[in-house]
Amino acid sequence: MMKRFAAHYVYMPGRGFLKRFVVETWEEGVVRLFPLTGEVENTEWLPGVIVLLPEGMPLEGVVFDVPVLLEAAPADAQASLSACTPYLFYPFDFTGKKPVAGTRRTRLR
Repeated sequence: MMKRFAAHYVYMPGRGFLKRFVVETWEEGVVRLFPLTGEVENTEWLPGVIVLLPEGMPLEGVVFDVPVLLEAAPADAQASLSACTPYLFYPFDFTGKKPVAGTRRTRLR
């Protein structure tokens, strides 16, 4: 079943942050990313940051070391979205662009 999730930020490890983006999923994988420019049908707004975890990267291995704000998802990243798993990190320090004490990591399904 297709689902859409939107958040303040989407983080792509090693690439940076996308502000106000929608992550569209099908079954267990990510199908596409697109900017949230208005109300989108069947989209769940989530507080915090959605992290697109590449296949093989352990959840504990996520480091927010690229505080760059991207205008759009890199073209090469779009091709590998199906190998990513979306996780919600909440609560999150938006100013420092890092998790805070008590940040929970929840897999989006």
